[in-house]
Amino acid sequence: KEGKRHGQGTDTWSDGRKYEGEWKDGKRHGQGTYTWSDGEKYEGEWKEGKRHGQGTDTWSDGEGKIEGEFKEGKVWNVKVYNKSGKVINTWKNGVKD
Repeated sequence: KEGKRHGQGTDTWSDGRKYEGEWKDGKRHGQGTYTWSDGEKYEGEWKEGKRHGQGTDTWSDGEGKIEGEFKEGKVWNVKVYNKSGKVINTWKNGVKD
C-alpha cells in the first residue's frame, strides 16, 4: 500500500526500541525480532503487528524466557524457562497451568 512499509526492514525508536524483520501494509508481519529499550527481546512470527505464531521472548534480566506459540499478541501454548533451562510454568490455550 502506498506509503506503508512492506518487505524486509528495520525500525528504531529514540527510546532504544528496535524491530528488524518483515513488514506488510505498514505492520510487523512474518518473521522478525523486536527489542525493547530494557533489553527484552522477542524473536519469532508476527501477524498484523502482533506476536502471532512460534516465538521466543527472552527477559532483559537474563533470568528466563518464554518459548512456544503466541496468539494475537498473547502467550498461548508456551513454556516458561528459568535461566538454567528448567520449565517453571506452562500456558495452554492462553491459560496458565
